Amino acid sequence: MFPPTRGAAVLAGIALSAASLSLQAQAPAATPPLPDGPGRAQVTMQCANCHALDVALSKRGTADEWSAIVKTMVERGAVITNADAATIAAYLGQHFGPNAAAPAARPAQVAGLPDLPGRDVLTRRCMQCHQMSMWTALRQDRKAWESTVYRMVGRGALWTEDDIRAMADYLARIRGPQ
Repeated sequence: MFPPTRGAAVLAGIALSAASLSLQAQAPAATPPLPDGPGRAQVTMQCANCHALDVALSKRGTADEWSAIVKTMVERGAVITNADAATIAAYLGQHFGPNAAAPAARPAQVAGLPDLPGRDVLTRRCMQCHQMSMWTALRQDRKAWESTVYRMVGRGALWTEDDIRAMADYLARIRGPQ
């Protein structure tokens, strides 16, 4: 392999500077305050490489559930040591566990959604990752909505059966077939 040319080094420096500026510009809006504790630095360094932390940390789970999520991220290519993975899962389980308060939906997220049973669950769960525009063009029956919701569980969503039922019922009422 040949040493990089000066031009290649300059281009690499420009790319790193642009990426750094982009991350710095996003950081205040995307990063919620993280509680102090062992694992905070690893979460910030490892998880924020690929995710906006407000999305990643909107999930709630036990340390074991977080461990499974971290394992999935490693399988998808994240470079995380076993020791760091254990520290991250323990930190997230402690501070973002099942009993931690879920982030509130932003007012713009619920504007235009009918106030029917299930809306709050939908805004807390689906809108952790998606904007309304992701699904408002869809029209499906309840069974298809339930299948959609279960697909998100397969992708790592940590929802209860009651959550799933409430979301599928609500979506079928407001976005069912015409």
